[in-house]
Amino acid sequence: MKLGGLVMCLCAAVLLSACDQSKSASDAQDVLRVGATPDGYPHYFKEGGELKGFSVDVLNAVAKKAGLKVEWVTSDWVGVLGSLQTGKVDTVGNFADTPERRKAYNFSTPYYYSAAQLAVSKNNNWVHGLSDLSGKTVAAELGSNYANVLKESDPEHKINLVTYEGRDVVVNAVAQGKADAFISGQVILLGQIKQKGLPLKVVGEPFGVRQVALPFRKDAQGDKLRQKVDVALDQLRNDGTLKSISEKWFDQDLSHAPAGGQN
Repeated sequence: MKLGGLVMCLCAAVLLSACDQSKSASDAQDVLRVGATPDGYPHYFKEGGELKGFSVDVLNAVAKKAGLKVEWVTSDWVGVLGSLQTGKVDTVGNFADTPERRKAYNFSTPYYYSAAQLAVSKNNNWVHGLSDLSGKTVAAELGSNYANVLKESDPEHKINLVTYEGRDVVVNAVAQGKADAFISGQVILLGQIKQKGLPLKVVGEPFGVRQVALPFRKDAQGDKLRQKVDVALDQLRNDGTLKSISEKWFDQDLSHAPAGGQN
């Protein structure tokens, strides 16, 4: 009887262990690991220890619709890109969907449309737009798509483009006159200048509209997550949630392509 009882206990333990392992595997598949920067206002920022922002609201809404649990992995932008490339995260927000990036990733349907804009030192009274930057230096953040937007808008290569690692470094370079202007996203510049009191001002009209979507690696797990996310995004667009989140953060609906299309 003692031997039989021991065997039964061992069998039960094995079954429980198998159930736990199965549950853990299932839980892992239900997690969406998202790379984010903790100082990327208005897309990502920390307030009271909680991550908030436009892209945070969108990702949380997507996860809820898709039955996924978001696991945030924060670092600087270069670290976010590295985590995406090495598989430490499944996707990142505020990532322009471009032909070059499609070589490495499969993208979800877009969740908003982003335009580029220029910012200069608040003491700069001679740069009013792209036409004033011939022979001048424009800074972009390393790894940002806005460097490519500038190149496309300057086919004759009259503008000197430089990149810096980290947004604060770019801001300081422009504020100190080491660069004449900073190219970034329109809503990012407007939001951060206001929120952080940056010594910059935006100039000229927005340009280079890009669709922003969620990138996923080109493998079975990436495809599975992307399909779930696409269904959720379509539902959120149709029920007005994306529009509502956009208007909450930007006072305008950026969830649809502008009437003039992308350029």
